[in-house]
Amino acid sequence: MGAYKKEVWFTVVMSLVFIVVGNAGLFFSIFPVDGMLFGFPVMYIIPIFLGWFGIFILTIIAGKIGNHIDDEIDRESAMTVDTEKQKGVL
Repeated sequence: MGAYKKEVWFTVVMSLVFIVVGNAGLFFSIFPVDGMLFGFPVMYIIPIFLGWFGIFILTIIAGKIGNHIDDEIDRESAMTVDTEKQKGVL
């Protein structure tokens, strides 16, 4: 049952992180900054980087961690089935 709890917490936390990173442009519109990065105004280029590349990187990380949690769930399920077979329930 522990792996299912991990998956729920992971989903909640990653959802919040995706929302914050995806909406980073709002923070720069609320608090405008004068500065340049790669020849573009910071208040435009940082939200684009976070919105495109940040979400892309987060998606890769979430996929890898999600796969590990799914493997752990499969192992727990296999152990439960083996235990029930030994007890004669199945």
